Amino acid sequence: MTLQRQVRAVPGAEVIRTVCPYGCGISCGILAHVKDGVLLKVEPSDHAGTSHVCVKSLSAPKLVYHPDRLKHPMKRVGERGEGKWQPISWDEALETIASKLKDIGAKYGTNSLGFVSTGVGLFSNLLTVGFAGACGGTFILPAGLGDSAGPCADMASFGAFMWYGEDYLNRFENPAFCVAWGNNPADTQPFKWRRIMDAKEKGARLVVIDPRFTTTASKADEYIRIRPGTDAALALGMMNVILERGLHDIGFLIQHTVAPFLVRMDNGLFLREKDISRGESEKYVIWDQGENSAATHDMSNTSPAVIGTFTVNGIECKPAFQLLSELIDQYPPEKASEITNVPVETMIKLAMEYATQKPTATYRGMGGTRGSLYGDLTFRAINTLAAITGNISVRTPHTTQYNFMTFMTHGISDLVTLLQMYEAIENEQPHPLKSLWMTRHNLMNQDPNFNKFTRELLPKLELVVAVDMFMTTSAKYADIVLPTCSPYEWNDLAASIGEGSQDYLQLQKKVIEPLHESKSDIEIYSGLAEKMGIEGFLDKTDKEYIEIMIASGHPTMEGITLEKLEEAPQYPAPDPAPPFATPSGRIEFYTERLKDFDQALPVYIEPMESQRTPLAHKYPLSISTTHPKYRLHSMYTNISWIREIDTEPVLNISPEDAKPRNIKDGDLVRVFNDRGEVKLKAQVQNGIPQRLVNMNQGWSPWHYKAGTHQALTHNTINPAQAAIYEPNAAFCDTLVEIERVEEG
Repeated sequence: MTLQRQVRAVPGAEVIRTVCPYGCGISCGILAHVKDGVLLKVEPSDHAGTSHVCVKSLSAPKLVYHPDRLKHPMKRVGERGEGKWQPISWDEALETIASKLKDIGAKYGTNSLGFVSTGVGLFSNLLTVGFAGACGGTFILPAGLGDSAGPCADMASFGAFMWYGEDYLNRFENPAFCVAWGNNPADTQPFKWRRIMDAKEKGARLVVIDPRFTTTASKADEYIRIRPGTDAALALGMMNVILERGLHDIGFLIQHTVAPFLVRMDNGLFLREKDISRGESEKYVIWDQGENSAATHDMSNTSPAVIGTFTVNGIECKPAFQLLSELIDQYPPEKASEITNVPVETMIKLAMEYATQKPTATYRGMGGTRGSLYGDLTFRAINTLAAITGNISVRTPHTTQYNFMTFMTHGISDLVTLLQMYEAIENEQPHPLKSLWMTRHNLMNQDPNFNKFTRELLPKLELVVAVDMFMTTSAKYADIVLPTCSPYEWNDLAASIGEGSQDYLQLQKKVIEPLHESKSDIEIYSGLAEKMGIEGFLDKTDKEYIEIMIASGHPTMEGITLEKLEEAPQYPAPDPAPPFATPSGRIEFYTERLKDFDQALPVYIEPMESQRTPLAHKYPLSISTTHPKYRLHSMYTNISWIREIDTEPVLNISPEDAKPRNIKDGDLVRVFNDRGEVKLKAQVQNGIPQRLVNMNQGWSPWHYKAGTHQALTHNTINPAQAAIYEPNAAFCDTLVEIERVEEG
């Protein structure tokens, strides 16, 4: 490996390029300094395209050598959650787990064996899926922990892969105008923030739309405060302004979207050629204004209509854009302002800038999808706003299509989504789940409705296994806890997942040997497979599996080899696939699959626990639980360097909400609703609007005076999201009340 810049190494130390995976898919490239088998420090990578370091990465030695790391397997000897443990050998741990899994599988069916993981590299999730398939179990899709509403929207709009929908809205060379919408990349997404700041340096204006005055907002040219969960109404109001002034891009709409495709008024489906002529042709139908007749969408020299009502062979139809226009007509700026609390003049100015200062780059954040049960509609409305103004890149995103089937050598697992897991445990639908295996997934701490899960669902599980570096909240409720390696102790791949990350495929190199009795995921699953009598599963080395992953045969992987990855991160080759993988091959603001939910168009629906619902009389405050700057969810809450700057959980509350409750800065408060409570200190500040309170998520129950933030949240399923991808946990669509309490 040849370094691309000078590095001041510790005398006698080896400098190794690797990856910090603790960035929620960002995968920052770093250099690890190792001497005599000890990780001494990390610094930003020498590779310009992946280089970044934050306080999390800098704390790597504190994480790796933390005295509280799990050192050997443990089995519970008290009640679940009681904290009584006995060290056991790996042989006993794997034998006990294997025996129990076989018994549960024989009693309830092997698909009652549930497995969930959260990756710190590619191996973790793919290995878990592979092992679940090998034993006939069920993999629990993890994106529903707040991250799936955006992909739901982007799959519907663009046919986007994973979180790459973001690339359509902001990958422009020189954007003239930037909008950060429900997004705080200055704190949480360094590569995205770097692109925004580069655009600002070239003269682009930055507008931030957010209920809170964030770090990103502090760097903006304009900050627009919005009522939580109403972003779709703002987008519709902006579209109203744009259409009224004729600022929409008709050429883009006709060429790249379903705008001219006729929709049947009798069933809400697109009109197909087979509906009006003999044969089974699925071609879409338009109304050709030149010939004043119907034609298929692929015919040349046509003049497609986008407005009007037409009758084709007795079937009344309207172009999809006509239907969209009718929806937009319902949201003049005055109505959208009443919903969103964004002033009419501000909305009009923003809409006109968005449509005319081209290209406009839109940076969306998960905050925009967690603030409402209908968060996918938020992103779909923003996508539609970008589409009608032509502010969408029509290039296929730079994906990395590695071999997803690498570990699926012994069968394909059943799948349930994270929120469906609750139903499977509680009501055995779609089938029972009777065991739960969690690899680096701190479910009880990071997933919704803590009290329901621990009090009602946990007793129904006959085996709970946690695989982690530390005794997390979830590990405390397990029957068996297994110590896994840190990501500096095994080889893996790190790939971009879109949504603000860099674009390279990187080798996550092993830089030190595993500490204590910890094992890598490959070793753990291989050992368990052997105990369960699953022959030939995981019979290769980690580097051999990396080579299999790379050799997917997909064009994006062309020319990438392990040898090249050893030398430097690799940029994926262009993807020759069409840019939009929707059924129509175009941007779909009208989605047939959602018509039965009355959501074929990006309609606005008031949040489930809105400040304007009857429940708000009892619980008048919305609560958001935002991503922390100094942690990855619950990771790093035990790191001393970080706790010096992020000392304890606090509740941000406005002076207007604090004063009538007799709450002063630093007071202990109780935050509560019908589901649960949490007690923590108040921080009175002007950066948060009235009727909204905020706290950073990721703290564990023992960091609070009582309760936990996830005791407040709910696990409600949005079936429309399930029809596209995976229902999302709407953590911030939650109402609470607050009262001051005495210490002690």
